[in-house]
Amino acid sequence: MLDGAVLAVILAGALATWLTRVGGPWLIARIRLGPAASAALEATPGAVLVALVAPAALSRPSDALAAALVCLIARRVPMAVAVAVGVAAVVVLRRVM
Repeated sequence: MLDGAVLAVILAGALATWLTRVGGPWLIARIRLGPAASAALEATPGAVLVALVAPAALSRPSDALAAALVCLIARRVPMAVAVAVGVAAVVVLRRVM
């Protein structure tokens, strides 16, 4: 049985997620951004990715080596290939190290 309070929290979380996803582009389309704000918004996805990946990549030597490998090849191959190589490198290096 699903408790009503749990269902309410799930629905509120879904609504908040949807509003964030829809509201951000809606708001940005209606305001004028200066060059600094535009540059900051363009850099945000990369900054978030680094904030999420860096702690995990530096937690083990094997993961740090895999991250370094991905950084070396990411500019030369498609992103899907770089991700696949990174996953494979983590699996192999964790078994070896």
